[in-house]
Amino acid sequence: MGLTSRLLSTASALILFLLPVAASADWQATSGPPGGRVRSFVADSTSVYAATGGGGVLASDDGGGSWSFRNAGLTSHDLKSLATLGDTLFVASDENVFRSADQGESWEACGTELAGKYTKTLLARDGQLFAGTYLYGVFRSPDRGDSWEEVNAGLPARNIYWLAADGAHIYAGTYLDGLYRSDDLGESWEAANNGLGEPNIMSMISFEGRLYASTLWSGVFVSEDHGDSWVSLGTSLPSVKGFVTMGGVLYAAAHGPGVSRSTDSGQTWETVNNGLSETNLWSIGTDDGSLFVGASSGHVYRSENGGDSWTLSYGGSFPSSIGGLAESSSRLIAGSHGAGLFYTTNGGGSWHSSTSVWTVEIRAVIADGSLVLAGTDLLGVFRSVDGGGNYSQSNSGLTSDWIQAFTFCGDAVFAGSRDGGVFLSTNDGASWSPRNEGLGSVNINALVSDGVRVFAGTADSGVFRTEDLGNTWVAVNSGLATGAVTDLALDDGRLLAGTAGGGVFVSDDHGDLWSAENQGLPLQSHVRSLAATETFFFAGSSAGEVFYSVRPGMSWVELGSALPGGPVLALWPSGDHLYAGLSGGGVWKYELSDVTGVEEVPPLRVSMSQNYPNPFNPTTKIRFALPSESEVEIVVHDIAGRLVTRLAGGVYPPGRHEVMWNGRNAAGHDVAAGVYFYRMTSGSFEDRKKLVLLK
Repeated sequence: MGLTSRLLSTASALILFLLPVAASADWQATSGPPGGRVRSFVADSTSVYAATGGGGVLASDDGGGSWSFRNAGLTSHDLKSLATLGDTLFVASDENVFRSADQGESWEACGTELAGKYTKTLLARDGQLFAGTYLYGVFRSPDRGDSWEEVNAGLPARNIYWLAADGAHIYAGTYLDGLYRSDDLGESWEAANNGLGEPNIMSMISFEGRLYASTLWSGVFVSEDHGDSWVSLGTSLPSVKGFVTMGGVLYAAAHGPGVSRSTDSGQTWETVNNGLSETNLWSIGTDDGSLFVGASSGHVYRSENGGDSWTLSYGGSFPSSIGGLAESSSRLIAGSHGAGLFYTTNGGGSWHSSTSVWTVEIRAVIADGSLVLAGTDLLGVFRSVDGGGNYSQSNSGLTSDWIQAFTFCGDAVFAGSRDGGVFLSTNDGASWSPRNEGLGSVNINALVSDGVRVFAGTADSGVFRTEDLGNTWVAVNSGLATGAVTDLALDDGRLLAGTAGGGVFVSDDHGDLWSAENQGLPLQSHVRSLAATETFFFAGSSAGEVFYSVRPGMSWVELGSALPGGPVLALWPSGDHLYAGLSGGGVWKYELSDVTGVEEVPPLRVSMSQNYPNPFNPTTKIRFALPSESEVEIVVHDIAGRLVTRLAGGVYPPGRHEVMWNGRNAAGHDVAAGVYFYRMTSGSFEDRKKLVLLK
């Protein structure tokens, strides 16, 4: 493979608001790729909730008669597990745990200890919340997510797949390491695997004094002594994605066979799929006498007669969460968080699933000619040598299964991992060897190369450089104000680093010295993705914005309007279009001819933008810009001119800013639906706009 096609190498981004319903300014939504996989259900006194793979949180206030997405405040839509503790709702995602105190209408991240960590399962027990993560074991929160502590004494396993409890114990079912039990709320753990057929635990439940554990390949096992010993259930019941009980009956949902029911404590089972049009199920739950199951498609089915018959409860569709983009010949390839690997040959008019990649969590993709590599979160690298037609695992020499960045350097290819640093392949990804001498972190978010040097952006220690194919690395962080590097881009000697909270930094001397280049970006921007063409640099933000800078300058202008479904996790220029992969909105595209020829960035002026979304329920955002330090006031009045709330007041520094209004909590009480007006004043500047609150 030639060097020329490898010189411009953008790293895969790591690791939302509303689903796209219309084009945003000049952005156009492609047809997907589709999301799916309803992974968890939970119910409280008013609603039932479903966690989806790409769409966010589905909620129904009428027992499943109608559903809507409630995602305001989520920064990931790839969701794994739901739980309630008191009047607080929690959801686990591939990058944090979020909580809601208003039935999912708004969400906030829980503490800082789980930020950036893939959390697979949640359990509320004795007033405390437990979180099972990939790579980091179990965490416990005594204060509803305000803070977390690791509770892994005696628990060597890292990948926690399922948490369950009975009267006196907590159980942690793991991927690869079997089952562990705690008798003291997680203070200590011991293995409980005697008799289990394999070490991969998919789901668990305690029912009528017995403990049931489903494995990945060996079926279901049962224990009558709290896990001291296990025996096979001895039925044809396959790997179960979830159990639930209702009215003394035990139910199991499986991928393939659908729903099974047992009325004799699991001794015998019957299939109860009448009315189910699809039986690839991922979850099961209950609410007020009804059963719910979630399918691979993202659909929800409901039974109101104990499983005797089922009806479609939610049949809508939603796009997937896209974390990586690449191009091979005529194929644009999209790696999703939670829905698998996809490709399109017609600019996103239609998408196709690459089924030979048999995992749903794709963290990075890269391509050159007929070679395509896909990095996954627990299964390492998948490799195709026919342009993405067929893939097979290619993990020889890898000591990490979590690959989240790639770059080419000449005839070599580098892979960056979540927990094992950097790996080198000199045979197009057929085998790998670690290259970590001098690296200050093993958590590699981004890789990029100029054909001679390779740069690694880490999650916690800044940027490192190698000039000898990874044999030695040196830190190159002078002037870089943060170690949290999210992405890298490089072209014609100019190196860009996107950061979490510090915007964009630029180096023109191979990383020896960095400077912040954030004119036009919101203050403390969380940049999630970068890309470059011969004319532009591009930056995607956590708020769904895409900015461009005309080369060689480094002032930024927003490209269209903020995209619904941000953060923007991946950017890929191709032909006349820029493609953007969103955490909750699939792939969008922008025609670059609309911006070609722009030679200078217009100066920043005092301005206030129309709130978005509008109409809204319950939150909306208002953005304003200042060319210099200024005093600003933004107030909201009702249609009669009465003051409702004050959103901004005081002196603000120059730059772009935003404020949010929550119509359910303004001035300490709910605000009625209707038409309102907001007014901004700053010196001689005054502007007034209308907004509409729905309920």
